[in-house]
Amino acid sequence: MLGYPGFVRRFLIVSIFVGLAARAEAKKHEERVADAVFVDPCLDGSEGACKRRALDGFYRSLAATDAGTGAHPTRISWFGDSLTADDQITDQVRHRLQPKFGDGGPGFVFAMPPHPFCEHREVKRAGGSGWTVYGVSTDVARDRLMGLGGAAESDGGWLRFAPANAAIKSADVFYLAEPHGGSIDVRANGTSVGSIATASSSKTASFQAFAVSGAVKKIELRASGHVRLFGVALEAASGVVVDNLGVVNATAKAFAKIKPDHWQAELAHRAPDLVVVMIGTNEAEWLPAKGAALDEHEQVVEGLLASVRAANPDASCLVISPLDQLDWRTEGTPARASVPAMVAAQEKAAIAKGCAFWDAYTWMGGKRASLDWFHRGLLTNDFQHPTTAGAHRIADAFAAGLLDGYVAYRARATS
Repeated sequence: MLGYPGFVRRFLIVSIFVGLAARAEAKKHEERVADAVFVDPCLDGSEGACKRRALDGFYRSLAATDAGTGAHPTRISWFGDSLTADDQITDQVRHRLQPKFGDGGPGFVFAMPPHPFCEHREVKRAGGSGWTVYGVSTDVARDRLMGLGGAAESDGGWLRFAPANAAIKSADVFYLAEPHGGSIDVRANGTSVGSIATASSSKTASFQAFAVSGAVKKIELRASGHVRLFGVALEAASGVVVDNLGVVNATAKAFAKIKPDHWQAELAHRAPDLVVVMIGTNEAEWLPAKGAALDEHEQVVEGLLASVRAANPDASCLVISPLDQLDWRTEGTPARASVPAMVAAQEKAAIAKGCAFWDAYTWMGGKRASLDWFHRGLLTNDFQHPTTAGAHRIADAFAAGLLDGYVAYRARATS
């Protein structure tokens, strides 16, 4: 190529890059992500004549949103560990569902991140004047009252939330009513829209919603006296909402650190139409492939799902299995034997409690699939955490599975 004139060399170089880009794009289309296929058990009737399936509550809400008759946005509340705590998977699910059903807003946002690496990509958060932060995987509040996974308390602190969607219509504040509690001034775009008195004779999970209007660029909560806040739900009038409730280092046991009746009351008020539980990344590192510890894991997951079902009996729940993992600390990087056993245990727990189930382990390729994902740039070098491309692949498959199920639900409803 050095013997060619300069303009020819430039043409050839551009042609090579264009060709490489075209081949890469073609390869992307060849590697179309397979849709998630959910186990959606029958809750009423038999498989041959089923009257209600586990995901029907969610699809019913989605149909109302689709028709413009829903009383509130269709809500998905997603509990997880570090795989979802960075909000990449959950945010991509928003971007897949909201173009069809509408942007319902950021949804529930923790008052302060319960772990430093917990994120929300649809809201910018800021806070000042000293907050003590609690979380299920970090510092646990002595009274175990930590909302849906985290809490923040302060004497006179302030919080600011700047939502990407300026069309939000409500700000629902989740807080603790308690003896000697202070007050919270709630402001939208700098103007007070109301206040909350948190003083009470006993500690109680409490909530107060505020209507907002116009283009909402920021919501501020300013405390006077001692207050404990769990978060705020920011929603538009309709659309789809995906709450990111993932917490770094969380386990199924970690959520049990919150008082069960308190956690259930928080979830009942949030009233999600679908609760997604995607937990197991951390447990896979130490659980054996069989034995009492694995049996306990199944029981703990089942107990978590029992609380989910009790909080919102008519809503839906769905468990996503752990992904394949390689033990990079061991010579030869063997596949973790615990993972397929955990998949089976979580599926049993899901079916036992009337929840749907997605075997993401088999979907991604099964044993040692994480090595292939790593080589393709879909997992990081710990063979556990997805890259941005990997997170989007998981989210795309999940959202496509929901849409496939919704089409099937509509067909059943009209037959």
